[in-house]
Amino acid sequence: MNALKKLGRILFCLLPVLLAFGIQVIVSFGGVFLKLILELISNPDSLNQMTDTDYIMDFVMDSQFLAGLSAIYAVIAALILGFWYWKRFVPKKQPRREINSLINFPVLAGLVLLMLGMQYISNYVVLFLASIKPSWYQTYEDLMKSIGFGNVTLILALYSIVIAPISEELIFRGVTLKYATKALPFFAANILQAFLFGAFHGNVVQGVYAFVVGLFCGYVCYHGGSIYLSILFHMLFNLWGTFAPEALSYGGSSVIIHLAIFAFAVCAAIVGVILYQRGIKKRSPMPEAYKNN
Repeated sequence: MNALKKLGRILFCLLPVLLAFGIQVIVSFGGVFLKLILELISNPDSLNQMTDTDYIMDFVMDSQFLAGLSAIYAVIAALILGFWYWKRFVPKKQPRREINSLINFPVLAGLVLLMLGMQYISNYVVLFLASIKPSWYQTYEDLMKSIGFGNVTLILALYSIVIAPISEELIFRGVTLKYATKALPFFAANILQAFLFGAFHGNVVQGVYAFVVGLFCGYVCYHGGSIYLSILFHMLFNLWGTFAPEALSYGGSSVIIHLAIFAFAVCAAIVGVILYQRGIKKRSPMPEAYKNN
């Protein structure tokens, strides 16, 4: 009976992800349908083009439209999953919380160094996957271009840096990880939520590096005792990835330089973790009711 109960708890961890996926599907189909209706109202002659595959693809794959749909989905998901998280995991009797019980300079410096290291590590993960299966990378690159990352707009920047980190952290490091740690040790629970986070992205390249980054987001959230810290880490990671993906990058073929950059990235991540852990220990005591919230 205990084993069945544990299995039930593990399966329940899938519910937040399935809910988020359902919201995404509804918003996507609803957005396409609404756009189609508006197009037919403004241009009735376009009905004759609806059987043209190229026209439909151009119609649906407009980068501004896709970025808008992504933002709408993420806002709705953040509201629904945020309400779930608040009702289930946030203490109702909340003592005053000081900012220095959440973050201090070593914690912030640790997050920045960890983010920097993970950026380079993620780049090499992408390069490795591209080398073993170019079609995976092509799918990933086409997806990024379709959303508009080749020419970042305001709505895409807001989605990538603010809306998506809040939404995804509430789904995966919020509700999912909380339920997972009730059924599994943190190590296993963290792997589960990171795997779901990677799978949710829907393509191999993004899924693999999202899994790796998701592990560290889970670590930051759990050991920092607050989802706000993983949201901050996620925002920093996406900020760099959106506006500085080519910064300090090396496009040459020297193996020695690539190994040196990778070694630097690993060292930066390790130093970031050490600083983060030290900063956590030096924080002002956090009210018990707030731990892991």
